[in-house]
Amino acid sequence: MTDRVIDFRYAPWSVWTSICRPDDPYKTLVREDGALLYGFNAVTFEAWYFNRVLEFSLDGAAAPQRIEQQTESAAVPVVVTTLHYPHLTLELRAFGHLHDGDRRTDVVLWRATAHAGVDEALTAFHIDLYDRRYGFTGRTYTPAPAPANVCFAVPFDQMGQPDRWASATRIVHEDASQPAPGEVAFISSPQTVVPFHPRGFRPASGLSTGRFILRAGETTGGAIILPVNHQAVAGLDEAWALNALAQERAFWQGLAQQPTAIIVPDAGVMDMLTACARNILQAREIEDGLPVYKVGPTVYRNLFVVDGHFFLEAVQYLGDTTAAAQAIHTLLRRVRPNGAIYQMEHHAKETGISIATLVRQTELLGDAERLRSLWPVVQNAITHIESLREEARRLPPDDPCHHLLPQTFGDGGVGGDRGEYTTTFWTLIGLRFAADAAQRLGYDADQARFEAAYTSLMDDFRRHAAGQMRQTDSGLTYLPIKFEGSSDHHWIPEYPGSVPPWNHLQPQSATWAFCQAIYPGEIFAVDDPLVQNLLTLFDQTDDAEGIPAETGWLPYRALWGYHASFAAHAWLYARRPDKAVDYLYDFANHASSTRVWREEQSLRDTGNGQLFGDMPHNWASAEFIRLVRNLLVFERGSTLELLAGLPPDWQRDEIRLERTPTRFGFVRLHVRFSPPGEITIDYQRESDGHRDPSAVLLTLPPVEDVRLNGQPVTVAAGTPLAIAATTAHITARLQHRPA
Repeated sequence: MTDRVIDFRYAPWSVWTSICRPDDPYKTLVREDGALLYGFNAVTFEAWYFNRVLEFSLDGAAAPQRIEQQTESAAVPVVVTTLHYPHLTLELRAFGHLHDGDRRTDVVLWRATAHAGVDEALTAFHIDLYDRRYGFTGRTYTPAPAPANVCFAVPFDQMGQPDRWASATRIVHEDASQPAPGEVAFISSPQTVVPFHPRGFRPASGLSTGRFILRAGETTGGAIILPVNHQAVAGLDEAWALNALAQERAFWQGLAQQPTAIIVPDAGVMDMLTACARNILQAREIEDGLPVYKVGPTVYRNLFVVDGHFFLEAVQYLGDTTAAAQAIHTLLRRVRPNGAIYQMEHHAKETGISIATLVRQTELLGDAERLRSLWPVVQNAITHIESLREEARRLPPDDPCHHLLPQTFGDGGVGGDRGEYTTTFWTLIGLRFAADAAQRLGYDADQARFEAAYTSLMDDFRRHAAGQMRQTDSGLTYLPIKFEGSSDHHWIPEYPGSVPPWNHLQPQSATWAFCQAIYPGEIFAVDDPLVQNLLTLFDQTDDAEGIPAETGWLPYRALWGYHASFAAHAWLYARRPDKAVDYLYDFANHASSTRVWREEQSLRDTGNGQLFGDMPHNWASAEFIRLVRNLLVFERGSTLELLAGLPPDWQRDEIRLERTPTRFGFVRLHVRFSPPGEITIDYQRESDGHRDPSAVLLTLPPVEDVRLNGQPVTVAAGTPLAIAATTAHITARLQHRPA
């Protein structure tokens, strides 16, 4: 069993943390060493750079011996980076600030402190600026650079060349009458800065404050102020920066990041929930008046349909039903004339995902009328799926995709257009959701049509999968996600020759949609051999760092952190909550100490430096929220399950969910473990156009003397207690009482 403590033991070696406010289009990032990153560019999926990078350090012979980083709190994204040198410590406090309307300014407050026992340390605060287009200087650069508080970005061909003799032998003062040589890049306050060689004498602009001496316990500091979208720099100084910090703290502390409470008795989990809610808001942007929940600020700064399905569910769980309802309009912008719904044309699965999203969001809202108004979109989407099925039937009999679906892009670990099952899985989910919705709405003809399409595709999938099954070296039967007929290269279907191990698909590669077909798709029974074999495969590959390894785009000694949630939900559906809880904690421990995730990273003990995907990656944030909620309130078909995944370590203090949305309505759940040795549970369900559950099942820890609404009841060990659909009050004594 996992040590269920969140301590970030598997944090990625490369970290980017956002400091912007919600919906901010300016996505400044702070690197693991406190550097600021601006203007992301991707050359390929494996080659990235930023247009501008500012690195901060103290001048001296030694590099930092240790670097620590955290946010001021889970709710406040002020990033504090502490660089420990042999004799000095440098603290960098970075944050974004919105002021005077729409002006955006970034701030780094720095403070240098001499360690105890230091006689004296001669140093200076140093800035290295990397930009392919500009050099950085004060207003007066020639014939000799003058110390400056305001530094400008100047095209290289306009900078000129200072006279180094004049620089050495004259005291130079800035000539305020000179025109600004370029746009203001930053202000240093109160210290001025002058040119200085960059670290390693690299092709960058180096700037430094004047040197100073610090003795044991002495400290000094200042502010670096960076206007992001404006040039109104009058009055921007250290005092202004300190006031800006107070305003940002107040903003974040006053923001209702979780309008609907999810409270558990683990401070580490609570901090992760708060940070996840904040991360999602920071990545969100407003486009044409609608909220767009973007995956991250760099590699995936876009809406992706499958990510969006789970983003909107998490947003509903947090209580922001208004934004979730608005975001449906964002999805509808992806509807195509042929009925398909997609962001990426080569992502054929997005039509099935979109159907499921429309059904899921309206059922959580209890808004059957809205789903009725969207029904033509659903009907046309099914027509498009039927056309894809006809296209597959016309393929030659020896084509790997014959009678299933045409080849397309798999994603999540298998690339290139080829035969693969991720599209089949999500198309089945979409058809299943549509058929169930048609039944609830009373659309009998559509129900029959959609069920026929579902049954036909499922039957063809079963026949097809039977011919694709393989065995691992240990003898475990599994279903590969890509079909026979293409190479084992995870990107290139027609790869010639032997595939290198770092590109070679694994049995567990790209199983993300397989997990989602299990849950929330529920298209397979718990005892289906496909389900049991997949879970056994995960159990065999989760030993290194607690969650399945080699499931995504890095198939060699690496892992995809938030795939843990996909697998955990499959375990929870299969009634193995112990594995789901283990995955929750190990998933959290792959975040950085600033509580953000990289999409994929090398296993820590390998020493490899692989990384892939965005950071902060906020599908991960959404998944953490979903998993915590679903451990406590779980929807299984027509049944509502309460406390099905309750961790033993949470059986203390209190657990509370306020109006968490389900397909059966809004659920309030309050669990109290007081006085010690006793448990009290209050449950309420409010329906506002939602359907009723066929049963509400409460899983209790080992208890005795159980009373339901004041009446004694018998609960067999390992059997959930059936309670009323709308309200219940349960009391009991714990068999294993706290010491």
